[in-house]
Amino acid sequence: MRRRYIFIAVLGIIALSLLSCGRKAPPFLPERTMALRVDHLDARLEAGAVVLRGNIVPYKEKENAHIIGARLYHIRYSFDDRPCEGCPIKFAGYRDIKGDRISKDAFYLEVPGTRKAGIHYFSVCLLGQNKAVGPISERVTLSIND
Repeated sequence: MRRRYIFIAVLGIIALSLLSCGRKAPPFLPERTMALRVDHLDARLEAGAVVLRGNIVPYKEKENAHIIGARLYHIRYSFDDRPCEGCPIKFAGYRDIKGDRISKDAFYLEVPGTRKAGIHYFSVCLLGQNKAVGPISERVTLSIND
């Protein structure tokens, strides 16, 4: 009888050790950060395209980083399913867009594929060399009626 309890205990320990092992992911380097961010972000509909504009300012200290583009966070809600004012919004994902019209002090980005009717929410982060990512901007809203 004692042998049976020992067998069940050993079998239980083996089963638990197999379940608790976990899946290991390959090692990765964390994203680098940069101290430039977009301030006073504004979204407008110009000539049939959504355009985001803002000012680029240092976030922590003076930095002279080379900006290569922006990480765009975007989500659209229908007019009937609009979230309340001030409610947190979870963006579905992001797109990295190379920006040739982003300078050291002015941010300008034409957002492709956002002409659907509804309430659009946008936020951006600046992208630098070596996968550097800046802090996220404030969230802006744009209503498109079509």
